[in-house]
Amino acid sequence: MKIPFLAISIWMFIFMTIFGVVGYAYVLWSQYWRSALEKKQSIMNSAHFVQEVALSETPLSNIVSNSQKNNNSDEVPLDKLNNKIHTYKNQLLIQLRKAQLVAGNVLFHKEKEETNIYKVKFKRQNVRIPQKNQHQLLCELRDKVRMEMLHRNMEPFSKLGYDKYFPSEPVLKIFQKHHTCAIVSSSGSMYKSKLGKEIDSHDIILRFNSAPTEGYQEDVGSKTTIRFLNSQVVSKPEFDFLNSPMYRNVTLIVWDPSKYHGSLEEWYKKPDFDLFSSYWLHREIYPEQYFYILHPEVLWTAWDFIQSNTLVPVEPNPPSSGFLGILLLLHICDSVDVYEYVPSMRLTKRCHYFDVHEDIGCTLGDWHPLASEKLISLTLNEGSDRDIFVTGKIKITGFNKINC
Repeated sequence: MKIPFLAISIWMFIFMTIFGVVGYAYVLWSQYWRSALEKKQSIMNSAHFVQEVALSETPLSNIVSNSQKNNNSDEVPLDKLNNKIHTYKNQLLIQLRKAQLVAGNVLFHKEKEETNIYKVKFKRQNVRIPQKNQHQLLCELRDKVRMEMLHRNMEPFSKLGYDKYFPSEPVLKIFQKHHTCAIVSSSGSMYKSKLGKEIDSHDIILRFNSAPTEGYQEDVGSKTTIRFLNSQVVSKPEFDFLNSPMYRNVTLIVWDPSKYHGSLEEWYKKPDFDLFSSYWLHREIYPEQYFYILHPEVLWTAWDFIQSNTLVPVEPNPPSSGFLGILLLLHICDSVDVYEYVPSMRLTKRCHYFDVHEDIGCTLGDWHPLASEKLISLTLNEGSDRDIFVTGKIKITGFNKINC
């Protein structure tokens, strides 16, 4: 009886071993095909953008050329104007989506450590991102992205003795009950726009960096309430930050990126540009002027918002000043008009209205996730296509006017 029992035991062992190997191989096989199917679906969704881009062979240079012919839109019959708006809008959307693909390298995306300087961790999206309407996006933006400045109780500034330099009043407190606000982009499309009078009619007017008004009043207006500055403006000598009258008698807000969701102490020790030295000195010289530093966490929660509402990977760099300015004024104003953030039919290769340098990357985004920002802002817009592509503005309802 011992020999048959031993044989049965051996056969059972062999059978269980074979069964285990086959079962393990099946698990690996099923996981592989599940992953392959998800990848295929992701590529198919991404290919939707590629197909849409392929629908038009119109290069961006032609769109710029055609848009410059449409500057005298008041002289065009209404039906022809509507057709031109429709054509231009479709071409622009295709180019923005194409820019998304190029920037995110969707089909062959590999995060390269040398280009991901802020150590952004891309979280893979679901295969399908449900499309959100204007109200849903506004509520999500309001609830997920706080607008916070550095203040006196924050470390490491308190223990270093710098807490005294921060304004005692929160920025959202000094701007209350303002109905209409304007954000004036520095875009080359502002050149010859003749929007100055309309812009100056707003309660609050926000401008960026070193964009001048003098000499350009007819196009961009003359009033300034807030200047939103990147850290290069306050730290580089060529901007003459401490002496230029451009930065006087207005509220200043400066931003500089930290590592992705990094600590304040780490950022303070190694900012992108040395904004702190200029900030402390400015506060000593002009203690009565409102001057704030944007909390760097705002940048990355805003980036997370953009990425979570974009199918493809976006650039692992912080949002633009334009997007951050929109976020700020949505907390303050009942309604925000944003001029030439989404380019109108005045689209030009000029990078800024105040210089002749040409670079279409200033419009589509060479560094910031501009294409994704602008596509989201088009969903947030409540104005008409004529407002956007002829007048040159998008209109967004402020957070105080929405019920979530």
